[in-house]
Amino acid sequence: MAVSKRKKFQIVSVIVLFLLGGFIFYKYFPEIWGDAVYPLAYQDQILTSANEFHLQRNLIAAVIYVESHFNPTAGSGAGARGLMQLMPPTARGVAKQIGITDYTDDKIYDPTINIRLGSAYLRSAIDSRNGNIDVALANYNGGPGVAGNFEIAMDRSTLPRETDRYIRSVKGAWEAYDKIYGTDWQGPTKPFEAPKETSFISQINIKNLLNVFFNK
Repeated sequence: MAVSKRKKFQIVSVIVLFLLGGFIFYKYFPEIWGDAVYPLAYQDQILTSANEFHLQRNLIAAVIYVESHFNPTAGSGAGARGLMQLMPPTARGVAKQIGITDYTDDKIYDPTINIRLGSAYLRSAIDSRNGNIDVALANYNGGPGVAGNFEIAMDRSTLPRETDRYIRSVKGAWEAYDKIYGTDWQGPTKPFEAPKETSFISQINIKNLLNVFFNK
C-alpha cells in the first residue's frame, strides 16, 4: 500500500528532528561528548612543555591526537615513534639542542621526553617559518623541503595530499580541544553568551514541535 503524503511528512519530520537534535547536542554540549571523541591525557607533561616552549597547550594536544591518538607506543611504517611521532634522528638532534645529555633512542617512548622533544621541534618549526602555523605544521609533517615550497607559493595545492590533510586535521583538532576543554583547560567554551533563560536552547519546546509536525 502506498505511503500517504501525511505519513511521508511525518517520517521526514522525525528525521529532521533527529538531525536537529544531533546538531544541538554537538554544538552546545561538548562537555558531554567531547572527551569521548577528543581525549586528553598527559596534561602535566603537555602543560610543562607548553610553558617551556611558549606554545598553546591545545596545539600540542592536537598534534598528539592526530599523530598517535595519545598512544605512547605508537609507531609508523616510516619509523616515527611515540606520542608526537618523532623520527629517531630528529629526536636525537632536538635532544642535543635543548641540552638533554643522557638521551638514548629508547627514551623516545617516554611520554615526558617525547612531548618535550616534539614540542621543542614544533617551536623550532614555528620560529623558522616566521610564526606561520600552517607552514610550521607542513614542516612537522612533510619536512623542510615541503614546507619551503609551501612557504614560497603559499598555495595549498602545492602541498602533498597527506600534508594538506595533516594541517587541516591538526587545526580542526586544535579548535575542538579549545571548545571542549577551554584554551586554559578551564572548561568547555560555549558558542553563545546569552543567559540560560533567554538562550536559543531554552526556547525550544519539543512537545510543541511534535504537535506542529504531527498535529496533536
